[in-house]
Amino acid sequence: MTFNIRPATIEDADFIIGAFDSVIPALIAAGNSGQWGTQLFSEKDGFTDSMRDDLVQSERFRTKEEGERIRIFIAERESDSVAFITVRERHFSQHVSTLGALKRYVDEADSLAGGYLYIDVLIADQRTQNRKGAGAALIEHAKQYTRDMGAKDVYVDCWSGGDGKLAQYYNDAGFKSIAPIAFTKQDGSIWPGILMRMQLDGDV
Repeated sequence: MTFNIRPATIEDADFIIGAFDSVIPALIAAGNSGQWGTQLFSEKDGFTDSMRDDLVQSERFRTKEEGERIRIFIAERESDSVAFITVRERHFSQHVSTLGALKRYVDEADSLAGGYLYIDVLIADQRTQNRKGAGAALIEHAKQYTRDMGAKDVYVDCWSGGDGKLAQYYNDAGFKSIAPIAFTKQDGSIWPGILMRMQLDGDV
């Protein structure tokens, strides 16, 4: 069974926020609460407004090519939204671009003649059984989006702690690890992650 991939709009806000929240109990149950903590995203100050702003900007960039180069896409199966992806054209999220240890990799990406795509968020809604395979479908969509840009490089960063399955997921999808990440959290603990890169073959 295939997925329909479409641009997200502001009408998808409730689904996306709910999908974010759905991941928290799943991570806790798997013993991986270190990734995103135990508080629901919808309960965090400013999160809902920030998510809605991203959706508005995604549509603005799609229709007018103005402002931040961000796009959000929804994966649907049998007319039900089951997953989403947020990507950024030719720029990383602030948590990556401002980390001194990653400067050489950010500079290298910024120097690529064809540019690059950065996968900021990829989430499958844990509330639905129809999500299986949606992440892979969205990664394939991101790869084609990269080719359509005239680029050949896709980046993603992810949590590498816990059981390590998230990093392995991206590795299995074709990403290669290029640099470890260590974010210091407000409580002084370290959030371990990894920056990964996929170089697409063939003509763009």
